[in-house]
Amino acid sequence: MSRKDESPRDPSKADLDSLQQRIDARREKYRPEPDNGQRSAWQLGMRYGSEFFGGVLVGGGLGFALDHFAGISPWGLIAGTMLGFAAGTLNVVRAAQEISSESQER
Repeated sequence: MSRKDESPRDPSKADLDSLQQRIDARREKYRPEPDNGQRSAWQLGMRYGSEFFGGVLVGGGLGFALDHFAGISPWGLIAGTMLGFAAGTLNVVRAAQEISSESQER
């Protein structure tokens, strides 16, 4: 007997083709639908919120660090939070303009 005969089951080409077809069918079942470029309100809200919150958080963090190292508490935190608020608002406006221009191109 050769080593090839000792294997419990030798996969044939038909078995492999059948397995590939089943895998392809499963992939097709769970494949996300193609994006047609339209965003849902949930996606827009999350993007705007994260843009704004990120700006305020970074500004406040930098102001807090300035307070800590320069010893001017609480003025660095106040100024940093205000600048972060302005930066967050600017980010939201830019994101809204970007989305508006994308929708007008279609």
